[in-house]
Amino acid sequence: MMFDLFYIPEIILSIGILLIIVIDLYLEKHKYISYLLIQFLLILASFYALTEVPEQTYGSYEFSRFTSLIKFLLLAGALIIFHYTYRHLNYLNNLKIEYFTISVLGLIGTMIMVSAYSLLMLYLGIELLSLALYALIGFNKNSKLSSEAAIKYYVLGAMSSGILLFGISLIYGFTGSINYFEIADQISSVNYDSVQFLGIIFGMVFITASLCFKFGAAPFHIWVPDIYQGSLVSTTILLSTLPKVAVFVVFLKLYFITFLTLTFIWSDILVFIGIASIIVGSIFALTQENIKRLLAYSAISNIGFIILAMGLVTNDGLYASLYYTIVYSFTALASFGIITHITSNSHGIEDISDLAGLSKTHPYFAILILITMLSSAGIPPLIGFHAKLIVIQALINNSYITLSVLVVLMTVISAYYYLRVIKTIYFEDRVNLISTYTRNNILLSINVILLLGLGIFPFIMFDITTYLTSILLDISI
Repeated sequence: MMFDLFYIPEIILSIGILLIIVIDLYLEKHKYISYLLIQFLLILASFYALTEVPEQTYGSYEFSRFTSLIKFLLLAGALIIFHYTYRHLNYLNNLKIEYFTISVLGLIGTMIMVSAYSLLMLYLGIELLSLALYALIGFNKNSKLSSEAAIKYYVLGAMSSGILLFGISLIYGFTGSINYFEIADQISSVNYDSVQFLGIIFGMVFITASLCFKFGAAPFHIWVPDIYQGSLVSTTILLSTLPKVAVFVVFLKLYFITFLTLTFIWSDILVFIGIASIIVGSIFALTQENIKRLLAYSAISNIGFIILAMGLVTNDGLYASLYYTIVYSFTALASFGIITHITSNSHGIEDISDLAGLSKTHPYFAILILITMLSSAGIPPLIGFHAKLIVIQALINNSYITLSVLVVLMTVISAYYYLRVIKTIYFEDRVNLISTYTRNNILLSINVILLLGLGIFPFIMFDITTYLTSILLDISI
């Protein structure tokens, strides 16, 4: 049985990346080989994520069909991200294999978060991810914005980790355990008028605040626009996808297992955070000139949809949040992936104005951006429309009529800044010299076309989400 543990994706990635670091020392002039080895490592881990993982819990670590599928999605996302990243860094003459090795360590951190069954294991996963992100955000040493963003994220991340540890210490102090199920059993027998219950509530609030910081949800979103702007696009695409999926799974486990008996408290908190994120993201994005800051506020708004649906504490709310998470991650991959393929005056795209006249010089890339922006705005028949519609339906089904009207209003407002990007591309004259990668754009094209295809045939995503929901850790709502 212990031998079987060598086939879990985390072990494969850990051993493989250490070997690749050593091999890379002898491949100074052949970085492409090291890159291919890393991609092969991800493919190998993906294979074992679906085939060889035992379905059981080892102390603080869980193996199940649900966690295996989530890990597969994380590995598949990393494969796509590394493909975009290699081409982008290679074009900018900033290619270093260390970037990918650090990214793999962060990927391992997300997988630990997904499988964690104790607060201590959760903390270890979050810290491994955070340490990797600190390095990746400050990777561009020639940019002052990059260094500034790294320092900001480091300081705020340290504060967030401190808040998380304080919350964990309160939970451990008042329940005597850090295991998810054992904590749930203790909470179910607590007297609601006792000091113990009050301490548990404070611990839950501190943990929620820290996780919302990692998620980039309002009012803990201050870092998101600055970090997105200061980072390389390749780092931004990583920030906006893999950590979000991992934190979403952590939310599910904590609230629907550990704190399930406290739904009358945390459901209102999540609904408030969700609505605040949607409003902040939609309003503040209207005035942005930088494309990465615009997409940062768009991410905050999208995170709001996920948290809002989760806060309903119903089966359709859980379904809507899971569906929206998958769709958002897929759309973010396409949006930032396109930006990695376009340069302005031999530099990465920064401002929206850098895309002016793209339809005249590179009409194919203009169409790709058109599809992703319309999907993000929730225009039918693209998949983004179904994601927003399912969340709104869940609100209506649970009698949140006022909130559903507010969400529709914010969706209409947010459509403005997505359409503004399209206007710049199609109706403004070119200002800068725009160039693109014209060879081997098959993966990017498939990524974008699927936004349309899965929107026209939505039953595919519906079936996938239904299956994931059905095996979601035997949750009982």
